[in-house]
Order: sequence, then structure tokens, then C-alpha cells
Amino acid sequence: MPQTASNLGLRRQLLGAGLIGLAGAFLPSLASAAGASPDQTTTTAPPRQPDSADLTQLAFAQTVELAAHRLYGLALATDGLGDTARAVMTEVRAAHLAYAQALGALIGRTAPGVPLQALVDEGTAAFTGGQTGIVAAAADLENVIVATLTEMVGVMNGVNGARLLSSMLIAESRHALVFNDLAGRTEFDDLLLNDATALVPEEG
Repeated sequence: MPQTASNLGLRRQLLGAGLIGLAGAFLPSLASAAGASPDQTTTTAPPRQPDSADLTQLAFAQTVELAAHRLYGLALATDGLGDTARAVMTEVRAAHLAYAQALGALIGRTAPGVPLQALVDEGTAAFTGGQTGIVAAAADLENVIVATLTEMVGVMNGVNGARLLSSMLIAESRHALVFNDLAGRTEFDDLLLNDATALVPEEG
């Protein structure tokens, strides 16, 4: 039976409310993962602390998270967002900042602490237009971040880095799902499959 516009609107509001709760509940677990004790390292298990190769990946991940935080800030500064989209983006923006802070705590003093400017520049036009374009751009951005983190998890040597990235990508997959729904994408492949290309750090 086809859904009416009012039913779709209600479903999206409920999804938005669910994501808001998820984002708020998820933040403490990130702090816990980033603060894992380094003295738990053993000789029979993978190292807990990130090695130099991990740190390069984690630093790049932080710049990506800060870029997402910046882009959502641009979107929230526009006048074209409805209440549900604005509430969801507010929480997702805060989550990306929390992810960046958790990464910074794990990396230490060498954490870059700045957004990936190329990603900000690429997304600025889409994130400062109308709601339709902003929500679609948000879904695409979350998919790109999920693809990026998935690649990173596969090359992590330290347990703490892999754990933190894994917890982040689970939440960001849910972000993408909700933004796809808000964008009106109803096809199964659009909602649950991710064919985005992962971002990679520039060499040199």
C-alpha cells in the first residue's frame, strides 16, 4: 500500500528523533575508546597503541571529521532547513566534533586539529544551497566517510585505533541511512549499499 505524504513525513521525523538519541548516547563510548590504557599491551596480541603508520591514517581521519563538522556548520547557517533536518544535522555535527576530539586524544600532540580543506571546498556549494541539496550532500558525505574509515580499519595495526574507527563508522553508517531517507531515496540499494570512493591521504 503506498504511503501518503503525511506518513512519510512522520516516518522521517521518527528516524530523525532516533538518530538524535543515537548521537547523544554514542559520544561517551568514543571517549572511553580513546582513553584505553597503553599498559595493556601483551607480547601475544596485536599492540594496543597506534604505530607510526596508524598515526598517519588517524591524523587524516581527524581532518575528515573536522571537515564534516565545518560543512554541517555551513548548512546550519542557512535559512532553508526544516526543523527535522536542522535537528538531525545539529546532532550529527556535534558527533563529528566528538569523533575528531577522540581521534586527537588517541593521536596526542601531533594531531593536526584542522579540517581537510579540499573536502570543505568541494562540499561548500552543496551544503549552502536548499534543503534538498544539503540533505543529499550530507548522505553522500557520510557514505564517503564510512568508505574511508572502512579502508582505514583494514590497515590498522594497533587495537585502539581499529576499535575507535570501527565504532565511528558504525554510527556514521546510520547517519547516512537517515540522511538518505530524508533525501527521499527509497530504493534498497540507495539506503543500505555504499559504493562511495574512500578518501586517501596525499603522499609526501
